[in-house]
Amino acid sequence: VSTQSTWEFSTEASALIKMSGDKPSHVSRASFSAEGGDEGWIQIQQKTFTKWCNNHLVRRGHPALSNVELEFEDGIQLINLVRSLYPEVPVPKFNPAPKMRPHKLDNITLALKMVGDANIKTNFLKSTHLIDHDLKMILGMIWAVILDFAIKGISVEDATAKEGLLLWCRRKTAGYRDIDPPGLQNFTRDWRNGLAFCALIHRHRPDLIDYESLNKDDAAKNVELALTIAEKELGIPRLLDVEDVVTDRPDERSIMTYVAEYFHRFATYEFKEHGARRVLKFLRFQKEIQLLKRDYERLAKDLLSWMNDQAVKFKSHEFTDSFDDAVASQKEFRKYVLYAKPEKSGAKLDLESLFFEINTQLKVNGRPAYTPSAELTLESIEKAYNALTIIENNYSARVRENRLKWVKKADTVIPEDKIKEFQETFARFDANKNDSLDKVEFKAALAALSIPTKSDDKLNKNFAEVSEGSDRINSAQFFRFLTKIYEDRDSAESMKEAFKIMAEDGAFISQQQLRCHPLSETDAEWLASSMPKNAEGNAYDYNAFVDQNFA
Repeated sequence: VSTQSTWEFSTEASALIKMSGDKPSHVSRASFSAEGGDEGWIQIQQKTFTKWCNNHLVRRGHPALSNVELEFEDGIQLINLVRSLYPEVPVPKFNPAPKMRPHKLDNITLALKMVGDANIKTNFLKSTHLIDHDLKMILGMIWAVILDFAIKGISVEDATAKEGLLLWCRRKTAGYRDIDPPGLQNFTRDWRNGLAFCALIHRHRPDLIDYESLNKDDAAKNVELALTIAEKELGIPRLLDVEDVVTDRPDERSIMTYVAEYFHRFATYEFKEHGARRVLKFLRFQKEIQLLKRDYERLAKDLLSWMNDQAVKFKSHEFTDSFDDAVASQKEFRKYVLYAKPEKSGAKLDLESLFFEINTQLKVNGRPAYTPSAELTLESIEKAYNALTIIENNYSARVRENRLKWVKKADTVIPEDKIKEFQETFARFDANKNDSLDKVEFKAALAALSIPTKSDDKLNKNFAEVSEGSDRINSAQFFRFLTKIYEDRDSAESMKEAFKIMAEDGAFISQQQLRCHPLSETDAEWLASSMPKNAEGNAYDYNAFVDQNFA
Protein backbone atom coordinates (compact mmCIF):
# COMPACT_ATOMS: atom_id res chain seq x y z
CA VAL A 1 0.00 0.00 0.00
CA SER A 2 1.46 3.37 -0.96
CA THR A 3 1.53 6.30 1.46
CA GLN A 4 -1.73 7.77 0.21
CA SER A 5 -4.45 9.33 2.35
CA THR A 6 -7.12 6.77 1.56
CA TRP A 7 -8.03 4.13 4.15
CA GLU A 8 -8.20 1.20 1.72
CA PHE A 9 -5.49 -0.78 0.01
CA SER A 10 -5.12 0.22 -3.61
CA THR A 11 -6.28 -2.35 -6.14
CA GLU A 12 -2.72 -2.95 -7.30
CA ALA A 13 -1.35 -3.37 -3.77
CA SER A 14 -4.17 -5.69 -2.79
CA ALA A 15 -3.47 -7.84 -5.82
CA LEU A 16 0.23 -8.01 -4.97
CA ILE A 17 -0.54 -9.01 -1.40
CA LYS A 18 -2.89 -11.71 -2.61
CA MET A 19 -0.26 -13.16 -4.92
CA SER A 20 2.73 -12.93 -2.62
CA GLY A 21 1.18 -13.40 0.83
CA ASP A 22 3.55 -10.72 2.15
CA LYS A 23 2.79 -7.44 3.82
CA PRO A 24 3.76 -4.33 1.75
CA SER A 25 7.00 -2.74 2.88
CA HIS A 26 5.46 0.72 3.40
CA VAL A 27 2.09 1.25 5.03
CA SER A 28 0.54 4.64 5.66
CA ARG A 29 -2.69 3.80 7.44
CA ALA A 30 -4.32 0.54 8.41
CA SER A 31 -6.69 -0.91 5.85
CA PHE A 32 -10.17 -1.51 7.22
CA SER A 33 -12.67 -1.30 4.40
CA ALA A 34 -13.48 -4.45 2.49
CA GLU A 35 -15.29 -2.60 -0.28
CA GLY A 36 -14.17 0.73 -1.70
CA GLY A 37 -16.96 3.14 -0.73
CA ASP A 38 -18.77 1.12 1.92
CA GLU A 39 -17.90 2.41 5.39
CA GLY A 40 -20.32 0.17 7.30
CA TRP A 41 -17.19 -1.54 8.61
CA ILE A 42 -16.53 1.49 10.81
CA GLN A 43 -19.59 0.84 12.97
CA ILE A 44 -18.92 -2.91 13.12
CA GLN A 45 -15.26 -2.45 14.06
CA GLN A 46 -16.11 0.25 16.55
CA LYS A 47 -18.54 -2.09 18.29
CA THR A 48 -16.26 -5.18 18.12
CA PHE A 49 -13.10 -3.36 19.17
CA THR A 50 -14.94 -1.64 22.03
CA LYS A 51 -16.07 -5.03 23.37
CA TRP A 52 -12.57 -6.42 23.00
CA CYS A 53 -11.02 -3.51 24.90
CA ASN A 54 -13.66 -3.66 27.64
CA ASN A 55 -13.10 -7.38 28.11
CA HIS A 56 -9.53 -6.63 29.17
CA LEU A 57 -10.14 -3.27 30.89
CA VAL A 58 -12.91 -4.47 33.20
CA ARG A 59 -10.98 -7.66 34.02
CA ARG A 60 -8.17 -5.45 35.39
CA GLY A 61 -10.53 -3.18 37.31
CA HIS A 62 -10.53 -0.23 34.89
CA PRO A 63 -13.66 1.58 33.69
CA ALA A 64 -15.21 0.30 30.46
CA LEU A 65 -15.29 2.25 27.23
CA SER A 66 -18.59 3.41 25.79
CA ASN A 67 -17.31 5.51 22.86
CA VAL A 68 -13.81 4.83 21.54
CA GLU A 69 -14.03 7.86 19.28
CA LEU A 70 -14.16 10.22 22.27
CA GLU A 71 -12.74 8.42 25.29
CA PHE A 72 -9.10 8.24 24.20
CA GLU A 73 -8.89 12.05 24.01
CA ASP A 74 -7.15 12.47 27.39
CA GLY A 75 -4.85 9.43 27.11
CA ILE A 76 -6.03 7.86 30.38
CA GLN A 77 -8.00 4.99 28.86
CA LEU A 78 -5.14 4.21 26.48
CA ILE A 79 -2.80 4.05 29.50
CA ASN A 80 -5.32 1.74 31.22
CA LEU A 81 -5.56 -0.49 28.14
CA VAL A 82 -1.78 -0.88 27.85
CA ARG A 83 -1.54 -1.55 31.61
CA SER A 84 -4.20 -4.25 31.29
CA LEU A 85 -2.52 -6.01 28.37
CA TYR A 86 1.17 -5.44 29.10
CA PRO A 87 1.71 -5.35 32.89
CA GLU A 88 5.48 -5.41 32.35
CA VAL A 89 5.44 -1.97 30.67
CA PRO A 90 6.26 0.78 33.22
CA VAL A 91 3.42 3.25 33.89
CA PRO A 92 4.60 6.87 33.85
CA LYS A 93 3.22 9.53 36.15
CA PHE A 94 0.27 11.12 34.33
CA ASN A 95 -2.42 13.71 34.98
CA PRO A 96 -5.48 11.85 36.35
CA ALA A 97 -7.88 14.72 35.58
CA PRO A 98 -6.66 16.76 32.61
CA LYS A 99 -8.91 19.65 31.62
CA MET A 100 -6.96 21.64 29.07
CA ARG A 101 -5.80 20.47 25.66
CA PRO A 102 -2.05 20.70 26.49
CA HIS A 103 -2.57 18.53 29.57
CA LYS A 104 -4.48 15.96 27.56
CA LEU A 105 -1.78 15.95 24.88
CA ASP A 106 0.84 15.35 27.57
CA ASN A 107 -1.10 12.30 28.76
CA ILE A 108 -1.53 11.01 25.21
CA THR A 109 2.21 11.37 24.59
CA LEU A 110 2.92 9.28 27.70
CA ALA A 111 0.34 6.70 26.60
CA LEU A 112 1.83 6.42 23.11
CA LYS A 113 5.26 5.94 24.66
CA MET A 114 3.83 3.00 26.60
CA VAL A 115 2.48 1.66 23.31
CA GLY A 116 5.95 1.98 21.83
CA ASP A 117 7.55 0.34 24.89
CA ALA A 118 5.21 -2.61 24.30
CA ASN A 119 6.66 -2.84 20.76
CA ILE A 120 3.29 -2.20 19.15
CA LYS A 121 3.61 -0.72 15.67
CA THR A 122 1.19 2.17 15.09
CA ASN A 123 2.40 3.70 11.84
CA PHE A 124 1.66 7.40 11.39
CA LEU A 125 -0.43 7.64 14.60
CA LYS A 126 -0.15 11.05 16.23
CA SER A 127 -1.39 12.53 19.49
CA THR A 128 -3.70 14.82 17.57
CA HIS A 129 -5.56 11.87 16.04
CA LEU A 130 -6.76 10.89 19.51
CA ILE A 131 -7.55 14.31 20.90
CA ASP A 132 -9.29 15.36 17.67
CA HIS A 133 -11.39 12.17 17.62
CA ASP A 134 -10.09 10.76 14.32
CA LEU A 135 -12.15 7.56 14.49
CA LYS A 136 -10.41 5.76 11.64
CA MET A 137 -6.97 6.35 13.12
CA ILE A 138 -8.26 5.31 16.56
CA LEU A 139 -9.65 2.07 15.13
CA GLY A 140 -6.32 1.57 13.37
CA MET A 141 -4.53 1.98 16.69
CA ILE A 142 -6.78 -0.56 18.42
CA TRP A 143 -6.29 -3.00 15.55
CA ALA A 144 -2.52 -2.67 15.95
CA VAL A 145 -2.93 -3.55 19.64
CA ILE A 146 -5.16 -6.54 18.79
CA LEU A 147 -2.65 -7.78 16.21
CA ASP A 148 0.20 -7.63 18.68
CA PHE A 149 -1.64 -9.03 21.68
CA ALA A 150 -4.41 -11.33 20.48
CA ILE A 151 -2.57 -12.88 17.51
CA LYS A 152 0.87 -12.63 19.08
CA GLY A 153 1.44 -16.37 19.11
CA ILE A 154 1.20 -16.55 15.32
CA SER A 155 3.43 -13.76 14.06
CA VAL A 156 4.28 -10.11 14.50
CA GLU A 157 3.59 -9.42 10.84
CA ASP A 158 0.04 -8.59 9.79
CA ALA A 159 -0.06 -10.71 6.63
CA THR A 160 1.69 -13.67 8.21
CA ALA A 161 -0.59 -13.46 11.24
CA LYS A 162 -3.65 -13.60 9.03
CA GLU A 163 -2.33 -16.57 7.05
CA GLY A 164 -1.24 -18.39 10.20
CA LEU A 165 -4.61 -17.90 11.90
CA LEU A 166 -6.44 -18.96 8.75
CA LEU A 167 -4.24 -22.06 8.43
CA TRP A 168 -5.03 -22.97 12.03
CA CYS A 169 -8.77 -22.57 11.37
CA ARG A 170 -8.52 -24.57 8.14
CA ARG A 171 -6.82 -27.48 9.87
CA LYS A 172 -9.21 -27.53 12.79
CA THR A 173 -12.25 -27.56 10.47
CA ALA A 174 -10.82 -30.06 7.97
CA GLY A 175 -13.37 -32.68 6.96
CA TYR A 176 -16.36 -30.86 8.41
CA ARG A 177 -19.46 -30.99 6.23
CA ASP A 178 -20.21 -27.83 4.22
CA ILE A 179 -16.78 -26.39 5.15
CA ASP A 180 -14.17 -28.77 3.75
CA PRO A 181 -13.98 -29.12 0.84
CA PRO A 182 -13.01 -26.52 -0.22
CA GLY A 183 -11.82 -25.43 3.24
CA LEU A 184 -11.81 -21.96 4.78
CA GLN A 185 -10.29 -19.42 2.39
CA ASN A 186 -10.95 -16.09 4.11
CA PHE A 187 -12.24 -14.29 7.19
CA THR A 188 -15.30 -12.88 5.49
CA ARG A 189 -17.80 -14.88 3.40
CA ASP A 190 -16.70 -18.33 4.59
CA TRP A 191 -17.95 -17.51 8.11
CA ARG A 192 -21.40 -16.16 7.23
CA ASN A 193 -23.38 -19.38 7.80
CA GLY A 194 -21.87 -19.87 11.27
CA LEU A 195 -20.70 -23.43 10.63
CA ALA A 196 -17.00 -22.53 10.90
CA PHE A 197 -17.50 -21.20 14.45
CA CYS A 198 -19.52 -24.30 15.40
CA ALA A 199 -16.89 -26.61 13.86
CA LEU A 200 -14.08 -24.98 15.88
CA ILE A 201 -16.05 -25.54 19.07
CA HIS A 202 -17.02 -29.11 18.10
CA ARG A 203 -13.43 -29.98 17.18
CA HIS A 204 -12.25 -29.25 20.73
CA ARG A 205 -15.47 -29.80 22.74
CA PRO A 206 -17.73 -32.22 20.83
CA ASP A 207 -19.93 -32.49 23.90
CA LEU A 208 -21.13 -28.90 23.46
CA ILE A 209 -22.46 -28.97 19.88
CA ASP A 210 -24.22 -31.61 17.76
CA TYR A 211 -22.60 -30.58 14.50
CA GLU A 212 -24.47 -33.12 12.36
CA SER A 213 -27.77 -31.51 13.33
CA LEU A 214 -26.77 -28.09 11.93
CA ASN A 215 -28.10 -26.74 8.65
CA LYS A 216 -25.92 -24.46 6.55
CA ASP A 217 -29.01 -22.54 5.40
CA ASP A 218 -29.95 -21.61 8.97
CA ALA A 219 -27.09 -19.11 9.33
CA ALA A 220 -28.55 -16.89 12.07
CA LYS A 221 -29.33 -19.89 14.27
CA ASN A 222 -25.84 -21.34 13.76
CA VAL A 223 -24.10 -18.06 14.58
CA GLU A 224 -26.25 -17.48 17.66
CA LEU A 225 -25.55 -21.02 18.85
CA ALA A 226 -21.78 -20.57 18.48
CA LEU A 227 -21.71 -17.12 20.10
CA THR A 228 -23.81 -18.29 23.06
CA ILE A 229 -21.93 -21.53 23.73
CA ALA A 230 -18.54 -19.84 23.31
CA GLU A 231 -19.51 -17.20 25.87
CA LYS A 232 -21.29 -19.40 28.43
CA GLU A 233 -19.29 -22.62 28.23
CA LEU A 234 -15.84 -21.50 27.10
CA GLY A 235 -15.52 -18.01 28.50
CA ILE A 236 -15.00 -16.45 25.07
CA PRO A 237 -16.38 -12.88 25.09
CA ARG A 238 -19.25 -12.15 22.71
CA LEU A 239 -17.45 -9.61 20.53
CA LEU A 240 -19.84 -10.00 17.60
CA ASP A 241 -23.59 -9.96 17.10
CA VAL A 242 -25.46 -12.22 14.69
CA GLU A 243 -26.05 -9.38 12.24
CA ASP A 244 -22.31 -8.66 12.12
CA VAL A 245 -21.73 -12.13 10.66
CA VAL A 246 -24.89 -12.86 8.70
CA THR A 247 -24.33 -10.14 6.12
CA ASP A 248 -23.19 -9.91 2.51
CA ARG A 249 -19.58 -9.33 3.54
CA PRO A 250 -18.62 -9.54 7.20
CA ASP A 251 -15.84 -7.24 8.33
CA GLU A 252 -12.59 -9.19 8.06
CA ARG A 253 -10.84 -7.66 11.04
CA SER A 254 -13.83 -8.02 13.33
CA ILE A 255 -14.05 -11.70 12.42
CA MET A 256 -10.27 -12.11 12.93
CA THR A 257 -10.48 -10.40 16.33
CA TYR A 258 -13.21 -12.80 17.45
CA VAL A 259 -11.60 -15.91 15.93
CA ALA A 260 -8.34 -15.00 17.70
CA GLU A 261 -10.20 -15.54 20.98
CA TYR A 262 -10.95 -19.10 19.83
CA PHE A 263 -7.27 -19.52 18.94
CA HIS A 264 -6.13 -18.46 22.40
CA ARG A 265 -8.77 -20.66 24.04
CA PHE A 266 -8.00 -23.74 21.95
CA ALA A 267 -4.43 -23.36 20.62
CA THR A 268 -2.93 -25.00 23.70
CA TYR A 269 -5.77 -27.53 23.96
CA GLU A 270 -4.05 -30.12 21.80
CA PHE A 271 -0.75 -29.48 23.58
CA LYS A 272 -2.42 -29.99 26.97
CA GLU A 273 -4.23 -33.08 25.66
CA HIS A 274 -0.88 -34.47 24.59
CA GLY A 275 0.39 -33.96 28.14
CA ALA A 276 -2.78 -35.57 29.49
CA ARG A 277 -2.36 -38.51 27.12
CA ARG A 278 1.14 -39.04 28.46
CA VAL A 279 -0.20 -38.82 32.00
CA LEU A 280 -2.89 -41.33 31.00
CA LYS A 281 -0.22 -43.65 29.64
CA PHE A 282 1.70 -43.23 32.90
CA LEU A 283 -1.48 -43.81 34.88
CA ARG A 284 -2.36 -46.97 32.95
CA PHE A 285 1.15 -48.30 33.47
CA GLN A 286 0.97 -47.59 37.21
CA LYS A 287 -2.41 -49.31 37.46
CA GLU A 288 -1.21 -52.30 35.46
CA ILE A 289 1.90 -52.65 37.60
CA GLN A 290 -0.20 -52.35 40.74
CA LEU A 291 -2.49 -55.13 39.53
CA LEU A 292 0.48 -57.32 38.64
CA LYS A 293 2.03 -56.72 42.06
CA ARG A 294 -1.24 -57.58 43.75
CA ASP A 295 -1.51 -60.75 41.64
CA TYR A 296 2.03 -61.70 42.58
CA GLU A 297 1.42 -61.14 46.28
CA ARG A 298 -1.90 -63.02 46.23
CA LEU A 299 -0.42 -65.98 44.32
CA ALA A 300 2.67 -66.00 46.52
CA LYS A 301 0.54 -66.07 49.68
CA ASP A 302 -1.65 -68.82 48.24
CA LEU A 303 1.39 -70.93 47.32
CA LEU A 304 3.06 -70.37 50.69
CA SER A 305 -0.17 -71.25 52.48
CA TRP A 306 -0.52 -74.47 50.46
CA MET A 307 3.11 -75.48 51.10
CA ASN A 308 2.71 -74.77 54.82
CA ASP A 309 -0.50 -76.82 54.96
CA GLN A 310 1.16 -79.72 53.16
CA ALA A 311 4.21 -79.56 55.41
CA VAL A 312 2.03 -79.66 58.51
CA LYS A 313 -0.04 -82.50 57.06
CA PHE A 314 2.98 -84.63 56.18
CA LYS A 315 4.74 -84.07 59.49
CA SER A 316 1.71 -84.68 61.64
CA HIS A 317 0.33 -87.75 59.83
CA GLU A 318 0.06 -90.82 62.00
CA PHE A 319 -0.27 -94.22 60.35
CA THR A 320 -2.65 -96.77 61.85
CA ASP A 321 -1.91 -100.39 62.16
CA SER A 322 -4.05 -101.18 59.14
CA PHE A 323 -3.35 -102.61 55.70
CA ASP A 324 -6.20 -100.54 54.20
CA ASP A 325 -4.74 -97.34 55.72
CA ALA A 326 -1.32 -98.20 54.30
CA VAL A 327 -2.78 -98.67 50.80
CA ALA A 328 -4.92 -95.50 51.07
CA SER A 329 -1.91 -93.42 52.22
CA GLN A 330 0.13 -94.70 49.30
CA LYS A 331 -2.63 -93.90 46.77
CA GLU A 332 -3.20 -90.43 48.23
CA PHE A 333 0.52 -89.63 48.11
CA ARG A 334 0.66 -90.91 44.52
CA LYS A 335 -2.11 -88.45 43.55
CA TYR A 336 -0.14 -85.71 45.32
CA VAL A 337 3.01 -86.58 43.37
CA LEU A 338 1.21 -86.90 40.00
CA TYR A 339 -1.22 -83.98 40.22
CA ALA A 340 -1.02 -81.63 43.23
CA LYS A 341 2.75 -81.19 43.37
CA PRO A 342 3.27 -80.63 39.59
CA GLU A 343 0.41 -78.11 39.56
CA LYS A 344 1.98 -76.16 42.39
CA SER A 345 5.43 -76.49 40.85
CA GLY A 346 3.94 -74.93 37.73
CA ALA A 347 2.36 -72.19 39.88
CA LYS A 348 5.79 -71.53 41.37
CA LEU A 349 7.30 -71.16 37.88
CA ASP A 350 4.41 -68.87 36.86
CA LEU A 351 5.02 -66.79 39.96
CA GLU A 352 8.68 -66.42 39.06
CA SER A 353 7.73 -65.44 35.50
CA LEU A 354 5.30 -62.85 36.85
CA PHE A 355 7.99 -61.42 39.13
CA PHE A 356 10.43 -61.14 36.22
CA GLU A 357 7.73 -59.59 33.99
CA ILE A 358 6.98 -56.93 36.60
CA ASN A 359 10.63 -56.02 37.00
CA THR A 360 11.28 -56.11 33.26
CA GLN A 361 8.48 -53.59 32.68
CA LEU A 362 9.71 -51.45 35.55
CA LYS A 363 13.27 -51.47 34.21
CA VAL A 364 12.22 -50.73 30.61
CA ASN A 365 10.14 -47.80 31.86
CA GLY A 366 12.84 -46.45 34.13
CA ARG A 367 11.21 -47.44 37.41
CA PRO A 368 12.91 -48.93 40.48
CA ALA A 369 12.81 -52.71 40.84
CA TYR A 370 9.92 -54.32 42.69
CA THR A 371 10.90 -55.86 46.02
CA PRO A 372 8.05 -57.67 47.78
CA SER A 373 7.91 -58.06 51.55
CA ALA A 374 10.51 -60.41 53.03
CA GLU A 375 8.15 -63.38 53.43
CA LEU A 376 6.97 -63.10 49.79
CA THR A 377 10.32 -62.88 47.99
CA LEU A 378 11.34 -65.56 45.50
CA GLU A 379 14.07 -66.56 47.91
CA SER A 380 11.55 -67.13 50.71
CA ILE A 381 9.30 -69.13 48.39
CA GLU A 382 12.24 -71.20 47.15
CA LYS A 383 13.28 -71.84 50.73
CA ALA A 384 9.76 -72.97 51.67
CA TYR A 385 9.58 -75.12 48.53
CA ASN A 386 12.86 -76.82 49.32
CA ALA A 387 11.79 -77.35 52.92
CA LEU A 388 8.55 -78.96 51.70
CA THR A 389 10.53 -81.20 49.35
CA ILE A 390 12.59 -82.47 52.24
CA ILE A 391 9.45 -83.02 54.33
CA GLU A 392 7.63 -84.82 51.52
CA ASN A 393 10.69 -87.00 50.89
CA ASN A 394 10.66 -87.99 54.51
CA TYR A 395 6.93 -88.62 54.32
CA SER A 396 7.40 -90.65 51.15
CA ALA A 397 9.89 -92.80 52.96
CA ARG A 398 7.44 -93.30 55.80
CA VAL A 399 4.65 -94.23 53.35
CA ARG A 400 6.89 -96.78 51.69
CA GLU A 401 8.01 -98.14 55.01
CA ASN A 402 4.44 -98.47 56.24
CA ARG A 403 3.35 -100.16 53.05
CA LEU A 404 6.40 -102.46 53.02
CA LYS A 405 5.55 -103.59 56.53
CA TRP A 406 2.39 -105.18 55.25
CA VAL A 407 4.19 -106.69 52.29
CA LYS A 408 6.61 -108.48 54.70
CA LYS A 409 3.80 -109.73 56.87
CA ALA A 410 1.96 -111.06 53.87
CA ASP A 411 5.15 -112.84 52.64
CA THR A 412 7.05 -113.61 55.91
CA VAL A 413 6.64 -71.24 31.47
CA ILE A 414 6.70 -41.05 16.33
CA PRO A 415 2.39 -41.44 14.02
CA GLU A 416 2.69 -41.29 10.38
CA ASP A 417 -0.05 -38.56 10.33
CA LYS A 418 1.87 -36.42 12.86
CA ILE A 419 5.09 -36.66 10.80
CA LYS A 420 3.13 -35.61 7.69
CA GLU A 421 1.75 -32.60 9.57
CA PHE A 422 5.30 -31.57 10.57
CA GLN A 423 6.43 -31.78 6.93
CA GLU A 424 3.45 -29.82 5.57
CA THR A 425 3.84 -27.10 8.20
CA PHE A 426 7.58 -26.67 7.49
CA ALA A 427 6.89 -26.45 3.74
CA ARG A 428 4.07 -23.94 4.26
CA PHE A 429 6.25 -21.48 6.20
CA ASP A 430 9.47 -22.05 4.22
CA ALA A 431 8.57 -19.01 2.09
CA ASN A 432 11.66 -18.98 -0.16
CA LYS A 433 11.82 -22.80 -0.36
CA ASN A 434 15.46 -22.99 0.77
CA ASP A 435 14.85 -25.69 3.39
CA SER A 436 15.12 -23.23 6.26
CA LEU A 437 13.00 -21.04 8.53
CA ASP A 438 13.92 -17.70 10.04
CA LYS A 439 12.74 -16.79 13.55
CA VAL A 440 9.40 -15.30 12.42
CA GLU A 441 8.65 -18.32 10.20
CA PHE A 442 9.63 -20.69 13.02
CA LYS A 443 7.27 -18.92 15.41
CA ALA A 444 4.42 -19.04 12.91
CA ALA A 445 5.04 -22.74 12.22
CA LEU A 446 4.90 -23.57 15.95
CA ALA A 447 1.64 -21.66 16.30
CA ALA A 448 0.14 -23.54 13.36
CA LEU A 449 1.01 -26.78 15.18
CA SER A 450 -0.73 -25.47 18.34
CA ILE A 451 2.58 -25.15 20.21
CA PRO A 452 2.32 -21.85 22.12
CA THR A 453 5.22 -19.38 22.39
CA LYS A 454 4.62 -17.58 25.66
CA SER A 455 7.33 -14.96 25.40
CA ASP A 456 9.96 -13.62 23.06
CA ASP A 457 12.65 -14.77 25.50
CA LYS A 458 11.36 -18.34 25.33
CA LEU A 459 11.17 -18.10 21.53
CA ASN A 460 14.73 -16.74 21.31
CA LYS A 461 16.01 -19.48 23.59
CA ASN A 462 14.25 -22.23 21.61
CA PHE A 463 15.42 -20.76 18.31
CA ALA A 464 19.04 -20.56 19.47
CA GLU A 465 19.00 -24.14 20.75
CA VAL A 466 17.24 -25.63 17.72
CA SER A 467 19.30 -23.68 15.14
CA GLU A 468 22.51 -24.50 17.02
CA GLY A 469 23.58 -20.85 16.92
CA SER A 470 22.59 -20.19 13.29
CA ASP A 471 20.14 -17.52 12.10
CA ARG A 472 17.94 -20.15 10.42
CA ILE A 473 16.55 -23.59 11.22
CA ASN A 474 16.70 -26.39 8.67
CA SER A 475 14.11 -29.15 8.30
CA ALA A 476 16.19 -31.76 10.14
CA GLN A 477 16.60 -29.45 13.16
CA PHE A 478 12.89 -28.60 13.03
CA PHE A 479 11.83 -32.26 13.03
CA ARG A 480 14.24 -33.16 15.86
CA PHE A 481 12.76 -30.36 17.97
CA LEU A 482 9.17 -31.54 17.35
CA THR A 483 10.08 -35.19 17.92
CA LYS A 484 11.49 -34.28 21.32
CA ILE A 485 8.20 -32.57 22.24
CA TYR A 486 5.87 -35.31 21.02
CA GLU A 487 7.82 -38.46 21.80
CA ASP A 488 6.19 -40.67 24.35
CA ARG A 489 9.36 -41.47 26.31
CA ASP A 490 8.32 -42.30 29.89
CA SER A 491 10.83 -40.82 32.34
CA ALA A 492 10.66 -38.79 35.54
CA GLU A 493 11.54 -35.62 33.62
CA SER A 494 8.99 -36.20 30.86
CA MET A 495 6.22 -37.02 33.34
CA LYS A 496 6.94 -33.88 35.35
CA GLU A 497 6.75 -31.88 32.12
CA ALA A 498 3.44 -33.55 31.22
CA PHE A 499 1.96 -32.70 34.63
CA LYS A 500 3.39 -29.17 34.34
CA ILE A 501 1.58 -28.69 31.00
CA MET A 502 -1.68 -29.80 32.61
CA ALA A 503 -1.00 -27.49 35.59
CA GLU A 504 -0.47 -24.56 33.18
CA ASP A 505 3.14 -24.12 34.34
CA GLY A 506 2.17 -24.19 38.01
CA ALA A 507 4.34 -25.93 40.63
CA PHE A 508 1.24 -27.75 41.91
CA ILE A 509 -1.84 -29.14 40.17
CA SER A 510 -5.46 -28.82 41.28
CA GLN A 511 -8.05 -31.58 41.07
CA GLN A 512 -9.88 -29.55 38.40
CA GLN A 513 -6.71 -29.43 36.28
CA LEU A 514 -6.41 -33.21 36.59
CA ARG A 515 -9.74 -33.48 34.77
CA CYS A 516 -8.21 -33.09 31.34
CA HIS A 517 -9.24 -35.25 28.38
CA PRO A 518 -8.53 -38.12 27.84
CA LEU A 519 -8.20 -38.68 31.61
CA SER A 520 -11.54 -39.84 33.03
CA GLU A 521 -13.11 -38.68 36.29
CA THR A 522 -12.02 -41.98 37.83
CA ASP A 523 -8.46 -41.38 36.62
CA ALA A 524 -8.43 -37.88 38.13
CA GLU A 525 -9.74 -39.19 41.45
CA TRP A 526 -7.10 -41.93 41.48
CA LEU A 527 -4.32 -39.42 40.91
CA ALA A 528 -5.73 -37.09 43.58
CA SER A 529 -5.88 -39.93 46.10
CA SER A 530 -2.30 -40.99 45.28
CA MET A 531 -0.58 -37.59 45.18
CA PRO A 532 0.75 -35.73 48.24
CA LYS A 533 -0.85 -32.34 48.83
CA ASN A 534 1.01 -29.04 49.04
CA ALA A 535 1.48 -27.14 52.29
CA GLU A 536 -1.79 -25.24 51.86
CA GLY A 537 -3.69 -28.45 51.17
CA ASN A 538 -5.47 -27.01 48.13
CA ALA A 539 -3.42 -28.64 45.36
CA TYR A 540 -1.20 -31.64 44.68
CA ASP A 541 2.58 -31.93 44.46
CA TYR A 542 3.04 -33.78 41.17
CA ASN A 543 6.85 -33.43 41.36
CA ALA A 544 6.97 -35.34 44.63
CA PHE A 545 4.51 -37.90 43.24
CA VAL A 546 6.66 -38.56 40.16
CA ASP A 547 9.82 -38.73 42.28
CA GLN A 548 8.16 -41.35 44.49
CA ASN A 549 7.47 -43.54 41.47
CA PHE A 550 10.88 -43.10 39.81
CA ALA A 551 13.04 -43.08 42.93
